[in-house]
Amino acid sequence: MDMTVFIEPQNGGFKASTSQPVTMEAEGASREEALQRLQELARTRLADGEVVQVPLPNGQSSHPWMKFAGVWKEHPEFDQFQQNVLEYRHSLDVSETEP
Repeated sequence: MDMTVFIEPQNGGFKASTSQPVTMEAEGASREEALQRLQELARTRLADGEVVQVPLPNGQSSHPWMKFAGVWKEHPEFDQFQQNVLEYRHSLDVSETEP
């Protein structure tokens, strides 16, 4: 497993920290020492544990407007309505390009 580690100078030494999959911090006199201590901490913390992915619901089963999708599909004048919309949009496009 790879982890992204942030290393920064702190109090005359260095601090190495990570937030994924487990939040950890370690300090050392040098950059290398801080990183080594963090690696040791990670090995200890993760040795008996397990990292898993858990899907979470987004709070909505579907888009709130999906219940309206296709409501006019079988209407006898739907195709004519669509044609009228296209013609209207085309007339707007033409009027915008004319001087």
